[in-house]
Amino acid sequence: MLRAKQICIKFLGAKILQSCFVWRITLASLALAVVEVEAYKSSIRHDELVAELNQLGIPVPTGIGVGITQVEAGNGSATAILPNSANAEFSGKMITDQDGGSTNSNHATVVGKNLYGNSSSVAPGISQVDVYGANNWLYNLNWYNGSGEPSVEPNPIQNHSWVSFVSSSNPSLRMDYAVGRDVFLPIIGLYNSDYGDQNTISDIPAIYGSIYNGISVGVNDGSHRFGTTSYDGTGRVKPEIVAPSSFTSYAAPMVSSVAAFLIDAAGTDTAAQNPITLKAVILAAADKSVSADWDQTPTRPIDEQYGAGKLDLYESYFIQQGGQQTAGSTIALRGWNLGNISSTTTDSYTITVPAGYELQNLSALVTWNRDVTRRRQGFNFIYTPSLANLALKLQDNSGNTLYNSDSSVDNIEHIWRDSSNGLSEGTYTLEVTSNADAQYAIAWRSELYQDFTLWSTTAFDASVPTIDREAKADPDGDNIDNLLEFALGGDPNTNDRSILPIITTVIDAGTRYLELSYTRPKGLDTITYVVQTTSDTTSWPTDGTGVEPDPSILDNGNETETLTYRRTEAIDANNRAFMRLKVSTP
Repeated sequence: MLRAKQICIKFLGAKILQSCFVWRITLASLALAVVEVEAYKSSIRHDELVAELNQLGIPVPTGIGVGITQVEAGNGSATAILPNSANAEFSGKMITDQDGGSTNSNHATVVGKNLYGNSSSVAPGISQVDVYGANNWLYNLNWYNGSGEPSVEPNPIQNHSWVSFVSSSNPSLRMDYAVGRDVFLPIIGLYNSDYGDQNTISDIPAIYGSIYNGISVGVNDGSHRFGTTSYDGTGRVKPEIVAPSSFTSYAAPMVSSVAAFLIDAAGTDTAAQNPITLKAVILAAADKSVSADWDQTPTRPIDEQYGAGKLDLYESYFIQQGGQQTAGSTIALRGWNLGNISSTTTDSYTITVPAGYELQNLSALVTWNRDVTRRRQGFNFIYTPSLANLALKLQDNSGNTLYNSDSSVDNIEHIWRDSSNGLSEGTYTLEVTSNADAQYAIAWRSELYQDFTLWSTTAFDASVPTIDREAKADPDGDNIDNLLEFALGGDPNTNDRSILPIITTVIDAGTRYLELSYTRPKGLDTITYVVQTTSDTTSWPTDGTGVEPDPSILDNGNETETLTYRRTEAIDANNRAFMRLKVSTP
């Protein structure tokens, strides 16, 4: 039977007698977690990204060189906090017991597998892990109380797969203070739906569900506690994102592993590695298809249950690789900026939608940190917060506001326009404003959509009759119909057969093969391309049988790409062999 276990931490202060750490941890839940470890990389599009990077000849980031702080509540005993270092998933890792005298924990082991496991994580290059017990963390290292500052955080990522309930803003204030001081990203799991009451105040725990300067994590199926904060800054929506696990303990390290992956992918770009940038990129990339009920309002930037959406490493990577694009510029389809703003400035980012296209699935997200100062008051030190109020607005070229995200309490603003709410040809502006000086990060992604109908509105000379603009027509007389001109990036007004596929023979290890290469516009999702092969032109397959499924892809640097497919059977073994490209609309 699944059940919630808890261990209470005693505190000898005048008001709080104890707080209870709650998590799900049984043999049954661990067995389920093993399955999740195997599946999550595909779910967050890691496998898809790896295949694409391999085709492009780009090294796959692994999180190498990224240090991790893993804080664990004791699993059965207060000292049981360590991942099992004898597990093959942790071979080559330096896992340091910062408490001293700790023992292994099944819970910490599964968290570690998802975060830095050699085969199970998207960031297997992580080799340095500092592990702390929650008791020591809160009460000896000053993350909850005490006259000293919270201990210095040397690592760029903290993972907290545990929660605690205290009616105090102390923990979140100290965490946000430490983030500003040491510049790191805390990633925390909320707790699971089978514990507590969704309608009670305790559903967003003070430790660490109430923090501003980090990412709180739920699960894809929504079976986590969700709602708004109560202990520190009331009314903020939590979680910020969801990930593919049945338990929040194991969802949080999935997000942490993506953050480590992105730090590695950023190379030496410190602005891309900044925690605010990482948060903006990860949340802007989140997939809204996690729920048909996902929604937002102008004063509630993300969904009440699913946050910004489900974790998507593929989009996160390409947003980051879109590069930093400063305010005042015309932005690409993907990108980000880390900037500074004041109450007297407006930062504008221009979006241009070219003729014959529609801009769809625009996700733009701004985030910034809460500032927390520490000062002495009598014999004590107090932590004082201040939060700028930023807004994010989308306007058309006439100055009309199409959407305005302006929450008075959240430190996130978000604009989402799906494929049913695309932007037509024209110029648009994303505007960021603030009531105070603040550093912020903005990240965005979008897709240029073009189908044959949109293409045909701008592709033809004015003299071309309507009947010659149909898909099967050939107004330029080159025996390439308009649909194929569209699919291969041709000009239907110019007689030019150079756009047609090229068939060649290649010798590989002394054996000859037939290959077909064609060039197409990038991102043309409204055309289906199928390369086919046969030894008898009277009988073609309906699919790609006999053709290697993974082509080599060459990015031509002009928004086109050349794909080369190889016939699997050597042509020396068959006197007749043919290949062709078939294009169609869905």
